[in-house]
Amino acid sequence: MDRLTCAHGHTFQHEDGVLILLSQEMYTPLRAFTERLSAIRQAEGRRQLDPKWFPSLPYVEGGRDQHEWRLRRADLAVLVRLLRGRGRLRVLDVGAWNGWLSYQMTRRGHNVTAVDYMTDEYDGLRAQKFYPVGWRAIQMDLANLLPLEPPFDCIVVNRCLPFFPKPIQWAGHVKELLAPGGLLVLTGLQFFVDPREKARAVRETQQFYRDNHQFELFFRPTKGYLDGHDRRELRHTGFQLHSYPQLWAANLKALVWRQLPFHMYGIWRS
Repeated sequence: MDRLTCAHGHTFQHEDGVLILLSQEMYTPLRAFTERLSAIRQAEGRRQLDPKWFPSLPYVEGGRDQHEWRLRRADLAVLVRLLRGRGRLRVLDVGAWNGWLSYQMTRRGHNVTAVDYMTDEYDGLRAQKFYPVGWRAIQMDLANLLPLEPPFDCIVVNRCLPFFPKPIQWAGHVKELLAPGGLLVLTGLQFFVDPREKARAVRETQQFYRDNHQFELFFRPTKGYLDGHDRRELRHTGFQLHSYPQLWAANLKALVWRQLPFHMYGIWRS
């Protein structure tokens, strides 16, 4: 692990292509959390270890996570359409995970910064080395993105909004990083009209990880899902919410069975 010093005398770590922008107070508990999570995902068979797999994302077929990649293909289609004709943009990928979206944006000519909690070499930011092109990767506190060097022309909150303690308030702060004319896109918004079943499932999943792994599933306390109140609050704060055209059948079912999620994405233009 390399150590870097900025012009102001602050020292940062650089590991396997990832800049670690964390205070020591946060670095220690976050490292323990992410290492434990990687070990659990490995035991569950959810940690993909084939380097050849990554450049094909999100266009993968088969496997236990096929449904998730279908959703991410819908995300990419929306973003490609929104950014078409806008030239080379400064893109911030929040919740970048294994870099699949950062890669797709970079290969289309954009200047990408990827941020996440996870630095695992297969399940986090260090997976960047498995792609044919690279980008800027930073491990940092996602609750506070202000240490980054704005502005950005496009910020993508990559299917992670529900996992912040106060998601709508946090999304409001993210707007401050946008350049004039910039675009903030919230992908993977799943709104539950009747959230009782989802809330029960989240509680049961949390208890399962406590009982079987002695592990708290969320790094910070969070509800873990979005409901009708969140949907109204996003609209109240200026976000335009749109249904995914590729997921019309799932959304049609959600109109009938209110415990199912309604799939949407959000846009805010500066």
